[in-house]
Amino acid sequence: MKRLLGIFLAVFLVGAYGDGYSTYPDKPIKVIIGYEPGSATDISARSLLPLVEKGLGQPTMIINKPGAASALALREVYDSKPDGYTIGVSCSVNVLKIQGLLPYTHHDFDILSVPYLTWCVVGVPSKGPFKSAKELVDYAKANPEKLRMSTTAKGALYWIQVKYFEQVTGIRFKIITNPGGGSFVATQIGGNHADVGLASYKVFESQIDAGNIRVLGITTAQRVQGFTNLPTLKEQGFDMVIDAWGSYVAPKGLQPDIYKKLLSAFSKASSSKEWRNWCASKATMAAPEYVGEEAVKFLDRDAEKVRPILLEAIKK
Repeated sequence: MKRLLGIFLAVFLVGAYGDGYSTYPDKPIKVIIGYEPGSATDISARSLLPLVEKGLGQPTMIINKPGAASALALREVYDSKPDGYTIGVSCSVNVLKIQGLLPYTHHDFDILSVPYLTWCVVGVPSKGPFKSAKELVDYAKANPEKLRMSTTAKGALYWIQVKYFEQVTGIRFKIITNPGGGSFVATQIGGNHADVGLASYKVFESQIDAGNIRVLGITTAQRVQGFTNLPTLKEQGFDMVIDAWGSYVAPKGLQPDIYKKLLSAFSKASSSKEWRNWCASKATMAAPEYVGEEAVKFLDRDAEKVRPILLEAIKK
């Protein structure tokens, strides 16, 4: 009898403590997006997360918390319990500390995935005078800080790329920052409320299709298949080749089995035919290879690439 009782207690303790997370997840998972509804990051998340849900067997609850280049959302994620039920989405988690917007870097989170890479567009109102990037740059050089450049919050990914564009071309814009993502930029350029803007193609797409935005150049090394009518900045003499991306992070300290389940779900989702097809339709590249440690390495490389840009921008 004592032996049976001992076996029962051992099994109970293993179930209660040794493998207490084996049922994860058993409730919905909160996903805090650091940008407004309708932003490029929000749009992509709402396409990816249903695929992640298939791997986890639970729904996700999206909460949009824009502000401070996603720093507000990341603070909430950082302060959350590392139980796998809170995930954050950011496009600048790896550079916010450099800029003084957060006291921690991506190494202070458990990185889950960077499921896509995309490219950005320098766009102007179709009714405006500029027909090429060279015309824009020549005018901006002759008229420093006169052109109104619409971008996202200071420190956010598109803002960083605007500063990169300034450094590559040697020009200075009058920068208009917005509190959220690229949807603000698309609205301002499409409505002729700013002279130029920089954001990913997918947030400009509807305004481009409507004939309200003219594309002057894109940030790839070569023209993109399916979009060969769009010239690169590089072919116009401006050596600006840089990716945009989004990352999915969790509070530091996830239990190993929970971490593995999340990585598996994101890996399957970002490798799926559905995700690849969606990315292709939005001029975006699926990046299933950037999961877990590979995603951390990607964020390390990206931070080193833009660090000089940011340090120079901070001086000014």
